[in-house]
Amino acid sequence: MATLKPKGKWPLLLAVPEDTLSTEKARSVLPQLYSREDVVANLQNSMLMFTAFSQGRPELLPAALQDRIHQPYRASLCPLLPALQELEEPGILGVALSGAGPSVLIFLEPEANQKGIKRRIEKHLAAKRLMAELLPAAITLHGARVSWRSG
Repeated sequence: MATLKPKGKWPLLLAVPEDTLSTEKARSVLPQLYSREDVVANLQNSMLMFTAFSQGRPELLPAALQDRIHQPYRASLCPLLPALQELEEPGILGVALSGAGPSVLIFLEPEANQKGIKRRIEKHLAAKRLMAELLPAAITLHGARVSWRSG
């Protein structure tokens, strides 16, 4: 197993809609074949993302998040994605589906004012008649962890 510890800070917001989406349905909209250009573009962008994380270069992330294999096809099933992709907000580096969707990861600049950005995202989504819970998140080297407090 290979592990990459991202260099620098990589704050995130996770936009979680009320509606769910089965992986089976998300896969059903994908084409059977992709163009060479789309596959090459995604490979190049994955290497750009690797470089962004390994060198701590957040300015590379907007281009690295340009997906041509999954997101264009799943956008109709994940309305948060196109709504958030069109949002040009200072402090936001870019957005990407979380897994197969419908949740969306919002990558923030390292020193971004998360509370202010969160309010502006909520306002933007409300104008689009969309709702999502916006949860602060972070890149970790471990899987999800839940802790309980009794009492």
